[in-house]
Amino acid sequence: MNRIKQYFKAKRAKIYEKDYQFLLGFLNEKELEYFNKLPVYEKRHSLDVCYYLINKYGTEDQDLLKAALFHDIGKIKAKITPERKAMAVILKKIPFLAKFLEKHIYFFKVYYNHAEYGAEICKGIGLNERIVGIVRHHHDKNLMDEDVIKLQEADEKN
Repeated sequence: MNRIKQYFKAKRAKIYEKDYQFLLGFLNEKELEYFNKLPVYEKRHSLDVCYYLINKYGTEDQDLLKAALFHDIGKIKAKITPERKAMAVILKKIPFLAKFLEKHIYFFKVYYNHAEYGAEICKGIGLNERIVGIVRHHHDKNLMDEDVIKLQEADEKN
């Protein structure tokens, strides 16, 4: 049910003036340039993940908040629409089919590996190793890193 809500939320996503003001005060020019490469629904999601961390945990940790904004940046390597995302999520439940599609269809490869691609993009734009690590591991299981655990919670809730 949560995935269905996410789909419809993505379809009507908007970025508001207060969001732009937040980003302008938080990201440098290069970071903002890359953030703006995300489609609107991914920008909205990333902002909501960031706001969740601020509101629930009161975090002012700049690294964690930047990781929240950039955790899905690896998806810019392919055109991943809400429909394609839904298809990838559903097909991930059938591992042998997901592996096959990942090898033969580029957007599946990007979607299933976006954390690693995102870490490389973050590194390339000069974000520090802590941010790169949080982005790289934001889909890992059995974590010990409290910041990654918080990011996973925020990602799941938004």
